[in-house]
Amino acid sequence: MRILPLFIFWCLWYLNFSTRTIFSPILPLIEDSLLLSHGKAGGLFISLSIGYSLALLATGRLTLAWGYRRTVAIGFWGVSLVFFGFQFAESYVSFHLLFFLLGIATGTYIPSILPIITETYESRNWGKAIGFHDSAASFSIFSIPILMVYGLQFFSYKIPLLLLGIVSLIFPLFFWKVSVEPKKEPPQKGESYTGLFKKRTIWIMILFWILSSASSMGVYSILPLYLIKERGIDFDLANNLLGISRAGGMAVPILIGFLVDRYGYRTILFLSLLMTGLSTIALSLSSPLSLIFISLTLQAVLSLGFFPVALATISKLAPLSSRSMVLGVIMSVGVGFGMGVTPFLLGLTADHFNFRVGIFWLGVLTSLSSLSVHFLKEDS
Repeated sequence: MRILPLFIFWCLWYLNFSTRTIFSPILPLIEDSLLLSHGKAGGLFISLSIGYSLALLATGRLTLAWGYRRTVAIGFWGVSLVFFGFQFAESYVSFHLLFFLLGIATGTYIPSILPIITETYESRNWGKAIGFHDSAASFSIFSIPILMVYGLQFFSYKIPLLLLGIVSLIFPLFFWKVSVEPKKEPPQKGESYTGLFKKRTIWIMILFWILSSASSMGVYSILPLYLIKERGIDFDLANNLLGISRAGGMAVPILIGFLVDRYGYRTILFLSLLMTGLSTIALSLSSPLSLIFISLTLQAVLSLGFFPVALATISKLAPLSSRSMVLGVIMSVGVGFGMGVTPFLLGLTADHFNFRVGIFWLGVLTSLSSLSVHFLKEDS
């Protein structure tokens, strides 16, 4: 396997993912500066997810017109403009608009990069390549809260956003040097969004993606609010706990990649969903600080196992000509509800009850969804 392209892809995914993970540590600061309720603060992620979902749906068509490499580069340049815009945002409405635009800019990446990765490496190495690439998301979840705790001692929360904007402007140039454009394949009969929604496999994968995204990024988005506002933990300690608890998750996608290549996607999908659900339930039931940290660590590690196996599954089930479209459909609905609606619903639940109630029932639903793996068929 060629290392340099994979490293550049890893860096791109780290950068792309960090444009979203950076808002979780600073959400309490945004909430206080704009005088928001928990529900309104969590509602910002709805605008992000709507933009992200629309971009995912459109990317399948954009790559046909622009090509995969150009779509990746344009997306990052869009991210750069959005983060420059945050320097001037002062109202709740302007934050909603920028979150929406950020979702559009970041949503083009995964449907575009996956065909590039599968074109660069042989199919027998797809699990390992995709797993290593996906570990960048785990590293972002681990490192960003810790970096923000350190950085916010010297700067306002808008300065790190500016730095991300500058890096997003420059880094696509390195990507362009090492990437290859996948070969064009003629569209197969029935390749349309309407045709995709008629397939049982698509709906099953959408269900999995909703619950897994909700359990990972949905819960992650509100954890600082939960730890600081509801559990009374100090701001710096809460974000350090959030970051350190994510350290173990960096190895999970790489390990999952090897397991998928060895044991197949069905078994690993079942185990990842079941363990994600059980660890989310454990998080909701933890009370002492020591148990909170242990459950945070387990939930962080186990909830990240789904995504590399899901990407490998989609790569095996969908031909190259429709892979970007299939991934866009699954992720648009899955992320829209899982990453966007979940923080809002958990925030509303906290306003009326507490965060623990919402987290508990999310864990129950995710555990039960693992039973649906049985209905996945190769020929769907």
